Amino acid sequence: MKRATAIAALALLTAPPLHAQQWETIETLGGAWDTDWGEVWVFPRGPGYEGNYTEDNGRFWLEFTGHVFEGYWAEDHANERCDTPYLGSYYWGRLELSNSEHFPGFLMLWGYCDWGRIDKVWSFYERLPDGL
Repeated sequence: MKRATAIAALALLTAPPLHAQQWETIETLGGAWDTDWGEVWVFPRGPGYEGNYTEDNGRFWLEFTGHVFEGYWAEDHANERCDTPYLGSYYWGRLELSNSEHFPGFLMLWGYCDWGRIDKVWSFYERLPDGL
């Protein structure tokens, strides 16, 4: 019994956190999604994902950084103008994928430019029947 307890304790100590395992193995992000900004299309690209949406010709990319998907968004126009261009625009900011209580959806946290807080919420509600 002591040996089994020791093995179980060692397994728990050496395993990565549960949330890291969930995001690292995510296979359901690609496709079309219904969001609070309208339809969003997400495609696997290299080590992450890129996507687009109709709001101001919006586009984004995400990459898995070891514990979370994070990246950048850009639009042709937004409420804040950044000092330097990124992804071909002066209107851009950071993104971070977050868990949601509303399965099967998720939340995308975002902010303006590279200096702003990532404290705004973009809700992804459900996958649309897009055939992807």
